[in-house]
Amino acid sequence: MKFKWYSAYAIIFVFLYSSSSLYPQNKIDDKTSLNYLRNNLKVLASDEYEGRETATRGEKLASLFISSELGKYDVKPFGDNGTYFQNFDLLSSGYSEDAKIALLDKSNSLIGEFLLGDDFIRSGRGFADISFASQTTGIVFAGYGMTQKENNHDDYANIDVNGKTVLILSGEPYRDKNNPAAQVPFLASSTDSKIKLAKENGAIGVLIIVDERLKSFWSRIKEFGTQPSIGFVPKEPQEAIKNIPVFTVGEKFVEQILAGEKYSYEKLNEMLKAKESPAAFQLNKKLKFDIRPFLNTVQARNVVGLIEGTDPKLKDEFVVLSAHYDHIGTRRGIVNNGADDDGSGTVAVLEAARRLSSENNNKRSIIFLFNTGEEKGLLGSGYATDNWTFMENVVANINLDMVGRESADSLHCIGSGKLSTEFANLIQEANSGGVDFVLNYKYDDPKDPNRFYYRSDHYNFARKGIPIVFFFDDMTVDYHKSTDDVEKINFEKILKVVKLTSDITLGVANLDHKLIVDKKNEDVLPRQRRD
Repeated sequence: MKFKWYSAYAIIFVFLYSSSSLYPQNKIDDKTSLNYLRNNLKVLASDEYEGRETATRGEKLASLFISSELGKYDVKPFGDNGTYFQNFDLLSSGYSEDAKIALLDKSNSLIGEFLLGDDFIRSGRGFADISFASQTTGIVFAGYGMTQKENNHDDYANIDVNGKTVLILSGEPYRDKNNPAAQVPFLASSTDSKIKLAKENGAIGVLIIVDERLKSFWSRIKEFGTQPSIGFVPKEPQEAIKNIPVFTVGEKFVEQILAGEKYSYEKLNEMLKAKESPAAFQLNKKLKFDIRPFLNTVQARNVVGLIEGTDPKLKDEFVVLSAHYDHIGTRRGIVNNGADDDGSGTVAVLEAARRLSSENNNKRSIIFLFNTGEEKGLLGSGYATDNWTFMENVVANINLDMVGRESADSLHCIGSGKLSTEFANLIQEANSGGVDFVLNYKYDDPKDPNRFYYRSDHYNFARKGIPIVFFFDDMTVDYHKSTDDVEKINFEKILKVVKLTSDITLGVANLDHKLIVDKKNEDVLPRQRRD
């Protein structure tokens, strides 16, 4: 991906020469649709939109473009106060991009400086209180940072960590199967439990040594470990908690911390391979934190359009066709354009809106919901489904998230039969009577570890008992990378998705009854990230 650049003139250009300016808006044929899909995605997945990260300038530019297109297609605004936008506030918290930790010797001379992202990443819940942002502390190696009397294990037994930073191992100690006293499972080996115990012992910082599993993809997770955390503003006042700094530290940092100490990093790894539990000890070095946490309120927005139903009795019921238009933004000056994730779903929903508006033969109303915040934890769809006053009248959700890559003739179909057998059958009939994809249902297996059913925007509808289907291409090679670009998109496949979802949408919109929900919903909290 190119390095980030933009100008007011470039942004004006893409608006002026978008698809709807170049092609007739009511013409329904494959050539016209392909032109719309291709040109709309070239706009949304361009560097000028800065990766469309939630609550950023790029998100706002994308929302303006989407709303502009909907207006040209005669799709009505269905957001706040007669607009296309459903705005909501979020809390953004994190550390400054130049956060660092200096390593000092016992005479306070600088050994080296270590940077957020390259050398350490955020761990645990929340961010440090500002009172800990510039502290200088001693360091104590505290083994696994655990205490459990049943196993005669206490990493804090003979050390004083009050006012210091503890350096600990992840996981739990080796338990010898031949030793009856070691058979009791460790109950406090989670990161949260270790942080809690460290604080109870007076520690004012925690560094967790990177484990073997994380070492193998440190270069990938460090991007996520440096990004701000975004979530809803609490509805009720929250108890003030002074979190201490908690970071996972990479090999380079750990090597320097342990150099010349009781155990070197090499020696520590030898002991772990030999299934020995290293004893705690006080280090001769110090840490000087310079991490500057922040907490800001930011505004995000969904884009919502409506084609009103033609039947006076059914028009107050809704079929929702959705995609998320946000992506992961820029990372170190490089734009992640998210052409497939989920630019492909976004332009597919736009094109379905154009075609369905032109046809205008839907008895029920159709909502086109372009969610933001999917990449942050299904926030946009969560806000919509929790705040729409007409949710009891939503009869189905068709969700598109990554539909422009992989095999041209197959598509993953997820969740269609989880709540409604009738909906699953309707989808199969629409597919076999139209584009005839090979629909892959493997991710409906409850034992599948990916659990995709819970990890995109449709789930916020499903958790309210509304039948859903999630179409997905399962592209992995460029997932959340700067290489997810327009040049790799199969627009003919997206057009097939448009035709299928349009047929399904009309099929549900024109039923003489609501879809029959004949299965019980699984009440599981959604998770979004697929990394």
